[in-house]
Amino acid sequence: MRAGHKLLKLFEPDIIASTREHMHRALHPVSARKLHIELEQDKSWDALREKYPRGVKEVHRFGDTKFWIKRNVERAQDLSLDRGPRHHILDLGCGPGYFIYIAQKLGHSGIGLDIDEQPIFRDTLGLLKVHRVVHRIEAHRPLPVPEQKFDLITSYLTCFNRIERLPDGNWRTWSPDQWQFFLNDVRSNQLRESGMLLLEFHPQRNGELYPADVRDLFLQNGARLFRSKVFMRAS
Repeated sequence: MRAGHKLLKLFEPDIIASTREHMHRALHPVSARKLHIELEQDKSWDALREKYPRGVKEVHRFGDTKFWIKRNVERAQDLSLDRGPRHHILDLGCGPGYFIYIAQKLGHSGIGLDIDEQPIFRDTLGLLKVHRVVHRIEAHRPLPVPEQKFDLITSYLTCFNRIERLPDGNWRTWSPDQWQFFLNDVRSNQLRESGMLLLEFHPQRNGELYPADVRDLFLQNGARLFRSKVFMRAS
């Protein structure tokens, strides 16, 4: 029974999708090392790390170009951005801008969208030559209308849906109604007809990615759920 149970697990959708990701990275390698070496030829990064030393603030970890280049190469490969057609991309909560930077190095175009609170992000965005639209994503408030619609919209470690911190350390987050407004806006005004939205969530202290009623809403909207990620087509 144990052997049979293990065999059945090999055919679970999450296991198959994870295996596909690892195989794709192996069969279509992108050298994060070369991209990192190329980036670090600009000695302005040394000055940035002196300006924002590690250990002073948690956000200063974004000066670690080696780690974030590798992480975002993996993200790009998981979305097959290292092959196939060129995309126009919007990265919600773009932070320091590494994802759009890697996408651009792979031949795509894109912009970031985020609030303007962290000085280190202003500096990294400038060094990476990534354009950012300053905007706070709020419930029942549409995103800025773009000059051209996007093929792909990403949101890594999504937190714009947080409303308030609860006494137990978890967050009260958007309701299904608030999420539906966001999804309708993205599909109607942001994505091209063939476009895709990717939301990645970070678990709360209680291990929850999102409430059960929000999960049901995502599925009602045709989403594919894979671990911490939610994939949704424009139509």
